[in-house]
Amino acid sequence: MAPTTAHSGSVPAYTEHVTRVLVEDREHEGIGTIAVLTFAPPEGETRPATLGPQSLENVDSALTEALARAEAGEIQAIALTGTGRVFLAGADLSMFADPAGREAVDPMTHRAHDLQVRMRGAAVPVLAHLNGAALGGGLEVALMADIRTAGPTVRGIGLPETSLGILPGWGGTTLLQSVIDPADAVRVILEDPARDKQLSASAAHELGIVEALVEDLDAALDHLAGRIADGGIDPSARPDPIPAAGSDRARTLLDALDAPHSPAETRRAWAERMEAAGAPSLKRTLGILEALPGSSLEQSLAAERQAIVGLADSDAAAGSLYAAELLRRGKPGRRPVEGAREIRRVGVAGAGLMASQIAAQLALGLQVPVTLRDLDEDIAQKGLAHARDVIAQAASRGKLDEQSARSVSELLSATADVSDLADCDLVLEAVPEVLAIKKSVLGELEGVLDPSALLVTNTSSLSVAAMSEDLAHPERVVGLHFFNPVAKMPLVEVVRTERTDPAVLATGHEVVRRCGKFAVESADAPGFIVNRLLFRVLSEVLRSADQGADLAAVDASLDPFGLPMRPFELLDLVGIGVADHVGKVLGEQLGTERFPVSTGLTRLLDSGEAGTVRDRSQVHPQVSDALRAAFSGGTSEDGSAAVGDALLDRVLRGLAEETGLMLDEGVVERPEQIDLAMILGAGYPRHRGGLTPYLDQTGVSREVVGAPFHGDRFTR
Repeated sequence: MAPTTAHSGSVPAYTEHVTRVLVEDREHEGIGTIAVLTFAPPEGETRPATLGPQSLENVDSALTEALARAEAGEIQAIALTGTGRVFLAGADLSMFADPAGREAVDPMTHRAHDLQVRMRGAAVPVLAHLNGAALGGGLEVALMADIRTAGPTVRGIGLPETSLGILPGWGGTTLLQSVIDPADAVRVILEDPARDKQLSASAAHELGIVEALVEDLDAALDHLAGRIADGGIDPSARPDPIPAAGSDRARTLLDALDAPHSPAETRRAWAERMEAAGAPSLKRTLGILEALPGSSLEQSLAAERQAIVGLADSDAAAGSLYAAELLRRGKPGRRPVEGAREIRRVGVAGAGLMASQIAAQLALGLQVPVTLRDLDEDIAQKGLAHARDVIAQAASRGKLDEQSARSVSELLSATADVSDLADCDLVLEAVPEVLAIKKSVLGELEGVLDPSALLVTNTSSLSVAAMSEDLAHPERVVGLHFFNPVAKMPLVEVVRTERTDPAVLATGHEVVRRCGKFAVESADAPGFIVNRLLFRVLSEVLRSADQGADLAAVDASLDPFGLPMRPFELLDLVGIGVADHVGKVLGEQLGTERFPVSTGLTRLLDSGEAGTVRDRSQVHPQVSDALRAAFSGGTSEDGSAAVGDALLDRVLRGLAEETGLMLDEGVVERPEQIDLAMILGAGYPRHRGGLTPYLDQTGVSREVVGAPFHGDRFTR
């Protein structure tokens, strides 16, 4: 293909939003004078308070002055708190994207560690009241205190750093195990970030991270006074936070490092596997925890510093932090989409598994009546029952209370009569993925709906323009491609045609927003975003399989990329029939050179068997006998089909080529849209930045399309 210029330039130079520390003295009858330090964002800004170089210097200066006043007997306690819904949101992640900003990590870490040591020598008790979120460096600042309290409704407490390609390097790795059970500390540091789990105040209280749940700072100071009165805090005799070698605490900590991560592997084995897939932060963190028993606070903090400085400059951190920013900016907004129409009633054409899941999601999100329609009354009623079961399951997981669940369920109905959809403002079709069927359904709906009503398709691969070409009003059609399972998958591809009305497109985005999903917009093109790239990967894998390569070797070839599952497990998840159909559609529309039709996959479909066999003792499912039989007899022309690094290279080159074509064709405007879609819709690894940063880091994008997708941001 012709050389392509970079579609996204270098990241702007880092500009810090400097956190202020507001200091005031309060008098408390049971304590005396308390220096209250309040962390606040820049004046006039509503963004959370974060820690950049100047911000941390402000914190250091304020705490240093408070420590001096405590030593002089001017104050009898120090209290730390925040403003609004945030205590401290941690390090300012945007500085990691700029090389000049990353240079500040080492001196900032040194400053934070010096504070950790000096705060342990404070002459007075120190309280941290978590009025709001305390993440990463924010929680590490709170760990400088003798005790922590929190507001009962606070959410967002945790140490997410390992999911960002770094580690809790400002004291968190070292100190959390001294505050709570070491086994719980290991889980919070290593596993919670991988599961996107943050703690609520009540969960943090249950673990012991916070000592009490109180309504406000005044109540927190009352609690502190009680702890001082009962002798529970002795500033002159703070315990050593480092477990002694051979102690019960040390044994608990070390045992937790080798505890099961899953039925198939220990946490240590998981960390090693992730390091092999390009994500070293887990293993580095585990190593610091392992060395804790018998060391000193200073030694462990020095190990943290060495690790975070090295990790901050790694490709994994660059990709992870880029992905985190994409997810932050792409999450559903609080304000309605401008130009969207009002939706008062919704219909769903079809009542199968996917249709009923979407109906439940629309009822939950839009809070309007939703009617499922199928030609068969029994199927319609079964779809209704399944949709209501989806809502009941959401209630059982605590997503909504029982009364709300009943109210939402009552919004759902089912019918076999298309005229019952006549007063709907929007009808979404979720019928079989056959163009003729979809065109027929849309034509029937247009005959009964008001001309202003939206017609929405949930197609995963067919042309939206083609299915609407015979309509009198094709401008009313937009695609909303929900992913299966609908309740769990956070992505919806919003598909526009050249004739889609802007208000219709805006309304599609608004529906997605109200459903609490991430919307990524795509032009009407084969496979849209996710399936086009996903099947480019599978096409290369199946090409090698059809050529007779060892199937187990083929399946393991992409492990260094770090995908959440191997290709043949992915085929089973997608569904062999769906994969066969979508693969053939893409081959017809985009050419069999890039999307060859797999004869082995067709034979596997005919067998009715799965391609893998699940063994709980194995991390990945194993290749099935049925898969081997379906692909038996294949031979490559030169007798050596691509496997291992050769297959991975072909896959990455194929992805770079397809990404370049999609950008040139206007399927998406920016590579960031591709990355967000692939992270959310296909589980592409965040430590790779989804896709395009990794293609830049490896040099594949320059080799294949002529230039990096992000300028020099990810190149070295």
